[in-house]
Amino acid sequence: MPSSAPDGSQAFGGFAALYARCRPLYPQSVFDALEAALRGGRRAHAVDLGAGTGQATRALADRFVNVTAVEPDPRMAENFPKFRNVALLNEAAENVDFVPGSIDAVIAATSFHWMEQSEVCMKAHRWLRPGGVFFPFRYGAFDMIGVAKPVFDRHAALWAPFKDKRLTANIEYVKPIVAAGLFATVTPFVDELGATLAPADAAGLLGTTSYGSAFASANYQDPEDYIKELADDLRACGEETELQAPLRGAIAVKALD
Repeated sequence: MPSSAPDGSQAFGGFAALYARCRPLYPQSVFDALEAALRGGRRAHAVDLGAGTGQATRALADRFVNVTAVEPDPRMAENFPKFRNVALLNEAAENVDFVPGSIDAVIAATSFHWMEQSEVCMKAHRWLRPGGVFFPFRYGAFDMIGVAKPVFDRHAALWAPFKDKRLTANIEYVKPIVAAGLFATVTPFVDELGATLAPADAAGLLGTTSYGSAFASANYQDPEDYIKELADDLRACGEETELQAPLRGAIAVKALD
């Protein structure tokens, strides 16, 4: 076991294709809440920070005229889908910039905990127009219900030493936004995420977590072998698995002029 967890933010790119295939989309409730919080009628430009392989970007593309997706890992960017109204920047959130007051909405989907949060809060506030919204949201650690739960728990114990400390220290998204003192209102967002998946898809999803992929990379010559092993263990419990996770976020609105 490692003496300290590896950098979880670097784990995803090695499984980028699997990530693109197995990571779930976010429920429409997230984007309904975003639109409901926006003040003013403009829906011209949204920014998705830490966009991964576009699981949240596609919903933004349906609701805004233009979207800029910002993804720091080139391996993830290579697996980003093509959208007619989305520009992709292969860059860290801390290193990009936009014209002050030019952006309607900024999101960060299960990525804000990897960022320099105070810096990103300041940047998002500067980019947003009056009445614009900064909305980082995330799903928490997945859990499994049903007959496969003991298998899941056994594997989860293997992943535990590989969890980056930011997965506990930086996940209360409301706190850093309130601490920044920049936004007119900051409102918690609460929902749940659930999925019924075939064992291979469930194993793929769990294998793309920062700690699952770090465990596989540290213990298997070919990390894909671990994901196949996990899929076999889950398949022995049945043809379907049920995963669930809390969905949490912070809706921050910039003051109107």
